[in-house]
Amino acid sequence: MGTYPITIVAVVAGAIALVFLLRLGIRQNSAAAAVDPNPDATGALAVLSFVTALILPLIGVVLAHLTLVRIARGQASGRSFAYAALWVGYALLVLELGVVIWLYQNNYWT
Repeated sequence: MGTYPITIVAVVAGAIALVFLLRLGIRQNSAAAAVDPNPDATGALAVLSFVTALILPLIGVVLAHLTLVRIARGQASGRSFAYAALWVGYALLVLELGVVIWLYQNNYWT
């Protein structure tokens, strides 16, 4: 038996969570697309979320979700950067999860 049942549960739960969160991001993006951005609003948070998603994906994804909420309220701009940060962040999270599971299964930490 070993650790395989625990790993399978963790992978399935992580995949389900990522799918639901990505669907939330897609809905947030469509809500943000319906709003004309404020020309005085800054897109710094959107750019920051994209750069952070490349370095620290989890923090970048959280910032991207927050940015999309602010864009939908008309308080910020930079929807394309925020949406790209979501995709990049979630892709890197999946990659990191896969590497950790692969290392765990091959007993690299023992």
